[in-house]
Amino acid sequence: MTTMKIQQFQGTSKEGDFQSALQEAINEALKVLSFIDGATISDQRIVWKLIEISGSKGGLLGENAITVTIEAQPS
Repeated sequence: MTTMKIQQFQGTSKEGDFQSALQEAINEALKVLSFIDGATISDQRIVWKLIEISGSKGGLLGENAITVTIEAQPS
């Protein structure tokens, strides 16, 4: 089995919803990290850590975006 290094993943919500952005990042991590040595892991578990939260708000279009960055690795 190959040891996988920590990878970063991002999720964004254009509605400014932190939970949605976080869930998108976690889902992306699960999708990417569910393959080890070319095989799909059916019951994958990951550990993750919040790295960064950033966003933008305002302007003529009323922008209200939030982006969450996590680090994750298989557990």
